[in-house]
Amino acid sequence: MTETNVQLNVHEIGVILSALQLLGLREENQIAREYGSVPALYNKLYSLYEQMDSSETGLRNDVVPSF
Repeated sequence: MTETNVQLNVHEIGVILSALQLLGLREENQIAREYGSVPALYNKLYSLYEQMDSSETGLRNDVVPSF
């Protein structure tokens, strides 16, 4: 299997977008060699993010980190 569907909410997509923005050039190049283009993934996720209701994406004090 090479593809799967995962349901993510607007906050989870926001976390992934933020993480992709924080990648350094070295990490981005390594990911590109192993998995594909980081900007392409970012753009794909960002287009989905723009279509979602992000009216409540501000700072949330009730969120407990999952790590």
